[in-house]
Amino acid sequence: TRLIFSILATGIAPWSFYQPATPGVRARAHYDGLPVDFVAEAVTTIGTQIASAADGYGGYHSFDVMNPHDDGVSLDTFVDWLVEAGHDVRRIDEYDEWLGRFTTALRALPEQQRQYSVLPLLNAYQEPAGPLHGAPAPTDVFRAAVQDAKIGADKDIPHLSAGLIDKYVTDLQLLGLF
Repeated sequence: TRLIFSILATGIAPWSFYQPATPGVRARAHYDGLPVDFVAEAVTTIGTQIASAADGYGGYHSFDVMNPHDDGVSLDTFVDWLVEAGHDVRRIDEYDEWLGRFTTALRALPEQQRQYSVLPLLNAYQEPAGPLHGAPAPTDVFRAAVQDAKIGADKDIPHLSAGLIDKYVTDLQLLGLF
C-alpha cells in the first residue's frame, strides 16, 4: 500500500519496475504479494488447526506464505490499473530519472503523508528488479493447507486484482491521505 500511495501522491511511476525483456519491451513479471486479510485468515486458521490438533499434526510447521501464481500481475500491472481507474499517473521512461524525481517528490510531501510513503523502503527500488515468475520458494504445503481449511473466497491462494488495488486506494482516501 505504501508504494501505491506514493505513486498516487507523486503522480509518477517508472516505465517499468523491472529490467526489460528486450530494449523497449516490458518484461512479463510477477509480484509476490497477497491481500493482508487473506494472510491474516490463513495464519490464524492454519495456526489454530496445528495448535489444537490431537492427531500428531501439532508441533513445529513452516509455511512459505507466498503468491505462487505466475499470472503476469506485477507492479507495472498495478500502475496500469491505477491509470485505467482514472488516476493521474505519468510514466517516466528512464528508471534513474524516475527514482530521482520520485525521491525528491516524496521528501517534499507533508510529514503525515511521508509517514505513509515508501520513503523508508526506497533502497528496495534503487534499480529495476529482475522479473519474478511465481513464488521464489515452494508454496505447495501452504497451498494444500489453505485448500484443506477452505480459506479465502475461492478456498485457495488468491490472485491479485484491480479490485484489490481499487480497495487500497479507497482505504487510503478514507484515511484522508488525498
